[in-house]
Amino acid sequence: MTSPGQTSDKRTAGSPLLMAMQDPAVHRFIAYLADKKAEQESAPDQPVRIELSRQEIAAVREAFHSSILDGERHLHVLSHLLASILLGGDFELHSNVIGLLPGDEERQFLIRERITRQTLFSATDIDLGNALLDNFRYQQGRAWMPLKLSANFVEYIPPRRPESGVNRLTSRVKAEEEMWNKVTDELFHVDELVARDKHLRQYSKYVKDIFGIKIVCEDEPTCWKTHARLEKLTVGDCVRMGMLENLAVPVNGQSGCDRFLEFIETKDYLTCPPSQMKKTGWKALKSVIAWNGRLFEIQFQPLGNYYLELDHMAGPSHRSFKLLRDAMRDQLAGRIPLYSFYRNLLKMLFLEEQVCFASENASVVIS
Repeated sequence: MTSPGQTSDKRTAGSPLLMAMQDPAVHRFIAYLADKKAEQESAPDQPVRIELSRQEIAAVREAFHSSILDGERHLHVLSHLLASILLGGDFELHSNVIGLLPGDEERQFLIRERITRQTLFSATDIDLGNALLDNFRYQQGRAWMPLKLSANFVEYIPPRRPESGVNRLTSRVKAEEEMWNKVTDELFHVDELVARDKHLRQYSKYVKDIFGIKIVCEDEPTCWKTHARLEKLTVGDCVRMGMLENLAVPVNGQSGCDRFLEFIETKDYLTCPPSQMKKTGWKALKSVIAWNGRLFEIQFQPLGNYYLELDHMAGPSHRSFKLLRDAMRDQLAGRIPLYSFYRNLLKMLFLEEQVCFASENASVVIS
């Protein structure tokens, strides 16, 4: 019987989750569960024993937290680099929290606070948002109620209008919570299942990458111009501007002619046919890029649409997005019992909650 520490990593190197989670302990843990899943699928009538020690579980939890923090550090470094290039090298950092007032889902609020670079790099985004929110209470009757976080993000704001036509940048971690869902999606290749299953294809837009940057431009032509500029950006350009040295970014053997960002995929939601436009009126160019061994999503969005989206982040569209994403997972759980089993098992492991994860031919032993 193998253990997580003895299992080789067989997962796909290009996976967004595994490119975000660089810790070997995380890779071994996911590979171990993948082996057990394969064992169950190859012999569904044979009992399978999943063995985990409390020490291993604690180590994986800590590794996940550290990996998120490391991934966010890379996100913020890349955001700093792009902000320095597009905003003329001078900008302020603002932490933004969006939420709903207690007992009233129709009344949203936004809290904004200027922060230092040291603060940004010292905490996870979710902790940064919760720390800001903990400073406030809402009086309901005679009681002071805590506020609930709906979304949070960091803004990079220039003190004056840059020549580039870029108004600001934002960074946001899209999957800092519910990691048990993300790992289960990874084990079952949910993105591939959704892409080829006609009943699940409607949910394809809810399968997300983890780390995102938004470049807010004054108008649509500037979105295209900025996108083209970053596509052509080379390592040599960044070296000449002194960007890499200032943020201690290694070149890793790249030549000056190498592209700084590798654009893997771009989707046009600016000039696409009306039938393909979002019903909310949201518009942007969306690109998946590779940088420094990790995947990121970069959006190029007109300023007007940025404020439109901001208005909806705590409203019905944001809640509907989560509900539909959860509906996709619930459908999978109903159709694939193993998916439900691993989803509940991982929820228990990561949240330390005692939930039911019984399976007819599988036993879980935690020593």
